[in-house]
Amino acid sequence: MVLAVGGVYVFIFRVDRDIRTTIGSLGSVHLVHGVYGYVGSARGAGGVRARVLHHIRKEKRRVWWHIDYLTTLPETVPMYIVYAKTSCDVESLLAHRIGLSPCWSGCTRGFGSSDKDSYTHLYLCSCSEELCIDSIAEAFSAIGLEPIVEKVDDII
Repeated sequence: MVLAVGGVYVFIFRVDRDIRTTIGSLGSVHLVHGVYGYVGSARGAGGVRARVLHHIRKEKRRVWWHIDYLTTLPETVPMYIVYAKTSCDVESLLAHRIGLSPCWSGCTRGFGSSDKDSYTHLYLCSCSEELCIDSIAEAFSAIGLEPIVEKVDDII
C-alpha cells in the first residue's frame, strides 16, 4: 500500500491505442499505443499516495499537471507505481537515469518538466513489462533510493 509519505515516483500506464490530444501549453501531442512511465514528485500534504490517487482518477475537478490530460482519457490504463520516500528534489535526476536505460525513450519535450531542466519526464517502454519495471527500480537504486513497486489495483 502506497504510504502517505513525500517522495519521488514513476507512474506507469498503458495507452491502448494511438492518441493525439492537446496538453496545455505543450499543444498537440501524439502518443503511440504502448507502456509509458511518468516521473513525478510529491513532497507535500498527502505525499505520493494522494498524488497517485489523483492521477488514476478519470474524473478530476481540475486538470493540474501535464499527466492529468492523459489520465482523463479512456485510452489510458494505470498499471504500476514505483516510488521511494525522500525529502530531496531528485525528480530530474531520476528522469535522467531512466533516460539512460535501453528500455525507455523520452518523448514529448517538456512533458512534466516545464519547471525543470529535464528534456521530459514522460518515457515510452520498448522492452517487456518486466524489464521496464526492473530498469525503473534500477534507476531508483542508482540515485541511492530504495524503490517500492506496487500494482495500481493494490492501492485503490
